[in-house]
Amino acid sequence: MADFENTTPETRLDGFNVYRTTYKTVGTHHIEAGILIPKNLPPGRKYPLVVKFHGGGLIVGDCLYTPWIASFFIPFLTRNAAITILPNYRLTPEARGFDILSDLSTFYTWLLHDRKLDSFLAANHPHQPIDIDYTRILVTGDSAGGYMALQSAFTLAKDTFKVVLAQYPMTDYLRRTPEERPFGEAPPSREWLDAYLAKIKPDDIISSSDPSTDEDRRGLSAALASYGRFTEFFGVSKELWPITAVDGVESLPPITIFHAKQDSLVPFGDSEAFAEKAREKGEVRLVARDGDHGFDIELKESEEGWLRDELEWVEGKWLG
Repeated sequence: MADFENTTPETRLDGFNVYRTTYKTVGTHHIEAGILIPKNLPPGRKYPLVVKFHGGGLIVGDCLYTPWIASFFIPFLTRNAAITILPNYRLTPEARGFDILSDLSTFYTWLLHDRKLDSFLAANHPHQPIDIDYTRILVTGDSAGGYMALQSAFTLAKDTFKVVLAQYPMTDYLRRTPEERPFGEAPPSREWLDAYLAKIKPDDIISSSDPSTDEDRRGLSAALASYGRFTEFFGVSKELWPITAVDGVESLPPITIFHAKQDSLVPFGDSEAFAEKAREKGEVRLVARDGDHGFDIELKESEEGWLRDELEWVEGKWLG
């Protein structure tokens, strides 16, 4: 029997059939989504759906970058016989904030209106019929992915999602001082940033960037945050940031947020401020833990009672 609880980034997806497909084309650029189908999927039932967005500061990352897929998701997805779709999206500074929200809208049209996931699986996973239960959708994401999960809840009807699980979400823009050293790393120089930005062409599009090899994109994230230039490219409109966008929302699905109090990339106080506002629109839980950004990536339910309890709460909202 597969050991779903004790995976590593290298083995994280061994228990799944893994696919990629295009959900949007901008010019000649294809924006993809990853798809995970558990290999032990029991036949003859309807399967709940998970929409999962990757992190990376809206600047770097890929839908199937396994070091950023928390290990606790693997037993969680398999025991619930869930189909998971993981969309990429255009990245800033090449893309503006409203470009990214446009990708979000296109993705949900592709998924929910056009039902293109169904047709893709019928053609590419023909040995087992997949009947997705679109009335049971969990939307989740970490960091920038948490931003995308919350924006999903804001822009679609309340009953679209049963529950939102946001790990240390970006509810406000990236910002820090040049003297700060998250994880001991200094930002590149202002001159480096200016030179990088000068090379960007108006029609450049990036929707996937491997954090393990793309040092420039990692440096870009640190530099834009450190020198106060993130919103210069992403934008400042109130619709772009959950901390202000929530003001225009009438109601929200249930939300749980995991966030470390010592987070050096996304301030814990941002989640506190967001949760205070969002509780006026729906049920919001904020789970505060010790640690830094990404503190939960290797955690196990069997060793963390709070995590087990919180995932049980999510399952109750999602599947109950």
